[in-house]
Amino acid sequence: MTDVVNCVEHGRQGIGLVCIHIAKAIESGQQVGFFWGDDSDTARPDAWCWECEQALLSLLPGQTSDAWFHDCEYKVLCAACWDLAKGRLSSSKSD
Repeated sequence: MTDVVNCVEHGRQGIGLVCIHIAKAIESGQQVGFFWGDDSDTARPDAWCWECEQALLSLLPGQTSDAWFHDCEYKVLCAACWDLAKGRLSSSKSD
């Protein structure tokens, strides 16, 4: 595993990326939804919230998701923190 972080709570872990909204909602518990991709070269796939999902769905056919990815302001989480965020923030809209 090449992408590894040393989490203060979980020790040495692989990583997963989450959008800024998920990163902010982890502590507050605000239900922002939790969507994730199929592909990943990290321990967990990229994940994004309901708001970012709506922005992704609004892309025009043929439009790349590069700007969308940048706008999500992805943050790095350890795999265990990613799993906790998924458990806390998933809702019926996003499962």
